[in-house]
Amino acid sequence: MTTPPLAVDWLMSAYDATWHAFPTAQLADPRRTFYQAICDHSVPARHAERTAPRVFCPACLVLYGAQIPDDQRWQMDG
Repeated sequence: MTTPPLAVDWLMSAYDATWHAFPTAQLADPRRTFYQAICDHSVPARHAERTAPRVFCPACLVLYGAQIPDDQRWQMDG
């Protein structure tokens, strides 16, 4: 049995205007002052914004996508 992918929220870092995947558990912890994305990008909590995505972090996309089991990936089967 495969483990489910890490739960993440995609937030924009005001530092690079890019949407990164931040573990949901970090965002739920009110004591955190910094968040660390799965690509290791870190940002102060006050500079992580919930806005409509425009530019996604390529490293976060690859790292998150690599966690999705093959049988759950989107496919073009008939």
